[in-house]
Amino acid sequence: MKFGLKIIGFFIAAEISYLLYQSRLGAIPFLFTSVVLFYLGYRLILGSGKNRAEGRPPE
Repeated sequence: MKFGLKIIGFFIAAEISYLLYQSRLGAIPFLFTSVVLFYLGYRLILGSGKNRAEGRPPE
């Protein structure tokens, strides 16, 4: 279920990006993508709050 929602979200984001590129607003999808990738990298490095509370290293 979670994977399906990610796929649907990806296609919606791709469609919005395409429409913004056609309107000459191509920097907006790059900004949004950089924020999302920064957040994912931050979560990957620090791990979840549950792991930090138990003193375990991130997986």
